Amino acid sequence: MSTSGSTNYSLTTNDIIAEAYDICGVGSEGEAISADQYARARRSLNLMVKGWGASDHLWLRTEASVTMVASQANYALATLFSVKPARVLEVRRRVTSGSTDTPLTEWSRDEYFGQPNKTTDSIPVAFYYDPQLLTGTLYVWPRPSTATATDMTLRVTYLRRIEDFDGSTDDPDLPQEWLEALSYGLADRLAIKYLSDPIRRREIAERAGAYKARLEAWDTEPASLFLQPCSS
Repeated sequence: MSTSGSTNYSLTTNDIIAEAYDICGVGSEGEAISADQYARARRSLNLMVKGWGASDHLWLRTEASVTMVASQANYALATLFSVKPARVLEVRRRVTSGSTDTPLTEWSRDEYFGQPNKTTDSIPVAFYYDPQLLTGTLYVWPRPSTATATDMTLRVTYLRRIEDFDGSTDDPDLPQEWLEALSYGLADRLAIKYLSDPIRRREIAERAGAYKARLEAWDTEPASLFLQPCSS
């Protein structure tokens, strides 16, 4: 027996749309799917994956560095990273001359803006990420001193955004194990628009939910988490 030796299977935007319509029984008997139907389905596909991007997926976690500037508390991540992070998960100080990382404590908006003295210059120990609509600003406290800005950088772990489906031949910005969940998720949305059979619509919705739930269960850290109570 001979296997293919390849593991790079993927579907383009139009492949996913055609599969979703096929699941719904649209176009499966040889009738053509119109350009307008492809356009409407691509819109639904983009809306769906943008919603999926609001969850913490391992494959969306990204590492980047931020060069600190003396006496500067805020950093526009949308400019530094070319795209605004959906969420900042962790920030660490890293000594430039080595690889020692020290985590910063995450603050809420009220904690940061309620801090009475924001002009203190020292070594940052806390951060707050303000996502906003366009900018995405990372605040650190205290502000880095001149020595800190020279000797350290910030290492940021953030959730990047899922790329858009702009063209008909775009590959999905998701791991290939998500292709089935992607196709059934889109089919679930299209079924509401095209199918009148409630039983078939319910079957598609149940499969879409099951496939997505299975992938979300898989998309977790395999390492064990150990909790130890603090001594009083």
